[in-house]
Amino acid sequence: MDYFQKANDIYNTKDYNRAIALYKKAAEMKDNEAGSLYNSAVCFIHLKEYEKAIPLFHSAIDLRPESKYFFNLAYCYAMCLNKPKALYYFNTAWTLNNEDEDCEKAINLLLKSYRIAP
Repeated sequence: MDYFQKANDIYNTKDYNRAIALYKKAAEMKDNEAGSLYNSAVCFIHLKEYEKAIPLFHSAIDLRPESKYFFNLAYCYAMCLNKPKALYYFNTAWTLNNEDEDCEKAINLLLKSYRIAP
């Protein structure tokens, strides 16, 4: 069975918990392992379970350090109110793809949120 493709099909129905289970199985079988870990993490974002997404993004990045992986990791840290890590990973994503306007916007928003003491 192609667990990764089946998980994608389930993801498209927005049954994120079922998709996560299939992506986990795909990752265990090394079926597009990085993509399976990344997509699992994205499912957790849809479920607003950012803390569960973070380790999956780290595992996916260990296998395939792509800009979008870092961007979504940064987003999770931002949603968990960890500005320093969010800024670090948004900057990493932007370094890998400096044409990503969303990265630039996110970085600028985070920088504006820091207040300079008088």
